[in-house]
Amino acid sequence: MSLPTFLKQLACLVVIGLGADIGAWAQQKPKDPEKPKAPEQTLRAEFESDSFEEEHIVHPLPDSTILVVTLDKHSWFSKSHIKFTRFSKTLTPLWTKEEEYQDGTDFHKITSDGTNTFLLFTTRERKKLLLYQLNNTTGAITNTTHVLPTAFIYVNEIAASQGKVFLSAVENYNINILLIDPAVEECRLLPAVFGQEDDLGEFRVDTLTHAAEFLVSETNNYRSRVQVKRMNPKGEVLGTYFLPPRIDFSTDTNIQDGRLAPGDTLSKLVLGTFGYRETTFARGVYSSDLAGNLKFYDFSKFDRFFDHLSLRQQRRMKAKFARREKQGKPLVLRYRLLLHPVLPHPQGYALVGEVYYPQYRQNSYYNNFDPRYNTSNTYPRRNYDGFRFTHAIVCVFDKQGNLLWDNNYKLEGKTYADLAPTVEAGVAPDGQVALLYPDEDELKFKRLVQGVSMTNNEEFEVRIQETDEKRLDSNSEGVVHWYGGNFIAFGFQRIRPKEGKARTVFYLQNLAF
Repeated sequence: MSLPTFLKQLACLVVIGLGADIGAWAQQKPKDPEKPKAPEQTLRAEFESDSFEEEHIVHPLPDSTILVVTLDKHSWFSKSHIKFTRFSKTLTPLWTKEEEYQDGTDFHKITSDGTNTFLLFTTRERKKLLLYQLNNTTGAITNTTHVLPTAFIYVNEIAASQGKVFLSAVENYNINILLIDPAVEECRLLPAVFGQEDDLGEFRVDTLTHAAEFLVSETNNYRSRVQVKRMNPKGEVLGTYFLPPRIDFSTDTNIQDGRLAPGDTLSKLVLGTFGYRETTFARGVYSSDLAGNLKFYDFSKFDRFFDHLSLRQQRRMKAKFARREKQGKPLVLRYRLLLHPVLPHPQGYALVGEVYYPQYRQNSYYNNFDPRYNTSNTYPRRNYDGFRFTHAIVCVFDKQGNLLWDNNYKLEGKTYADLAPTVEAGVAPDGQVALLYPDEDELKFKRLVQGVSMTNNEEFEVRIQETDEKRLDSNSEGVVHWYGGNFIAFGFQRIRPKEGKARTVFYLQNLAF
């Protein structure tokens, strides 16, 4: 065989081999993420209002109607008023009630038990609280004054059940649970829940059983567990449960936090995070019934937990996990997870969590008046900046606590001063989980579906009343979950019509996924 013929055959073989490799690579290459459809905006309500004169609180009610509470601002020279407006499921006004606002009080918290809505106000006297009770059907209003056990109790959250109001409060960094009966002046202290302020993972009222439920994390600095306590509307303890029932020092798995699913004690699940030994970093999620039958799911085994990373970063992360697993040592990632309340899902339950870490910034300081000062000898100082959120995850479980699927939403990586949820979550009837949050004049969103990867950078604007109108300005905008896959966007808008003068309104706009 001549040399030119041999070289031609070799070149053909190389081309064929490269073609086969390229074909195999094309088959293995993941599909491009799909572009999700923006939510529909079919319902809108608006009324004239100025952000310099009024403040509005938007509160979805359990029957899928909406209550808007309007408070006067800057009314030093006239009597101020508080106004309640209830909107139907189609955002049609049902009734409006107004009452004179009591001087020296500030709005603090709002809650509803289905029949009534309760608004808690603080007063100039630190021991006294003012409670408004509003009948959701008729709009009838009553208010009562209540006295705290001491003047050093600060109320964090409230929840209502069958006409009574539970308070989650703190005194000297210790948890205090109190009960308000509108017919009794004194707030009753319930000595059934103990721990530090940060130990209280969840405080809620189960809408099915009307029981107040508390989830508290406990630790001895080596191992931790979760305590669940349930009370009836009278403040009587219905049951106390511990997860795990007995602490096992032979295992490296450490329960951290949890959230309670709705339902009675026979079917109730606890969903939460676990870590490695005594670390504060989350290694995965767990599910358990109240009997302590725990199931653990490591992040490394999730299908889409690392989808917020590039493909190259994902490959490197998987290689790290494989090396550590081969060595018999777990890879501990520096992830902290802020859990949302458990959402009912057609397949069972959905747990949403936001991954975050404390953010610090490096500063240098020096003394200008020190004669020994030298610009090359500055002192580094590490200043706390807030909490930075990188991505959100969704885990869907069946009613037996088995993990069915997971998905991921890459966030903007913004830093917030307070540790609180940054996204709103809801579950549509078809099982997709919708996540969205406001970002300047737009709303960012993502639909999370089983086995489907969608783009992370989708956004849309809240529409205005008419297509020929123009939005000039907006402020105090926000969004809250309404029901199912529906959300309510709200805020102030300055709008210029095609003809006539511009108007300033407060709007409610539905967003249907």
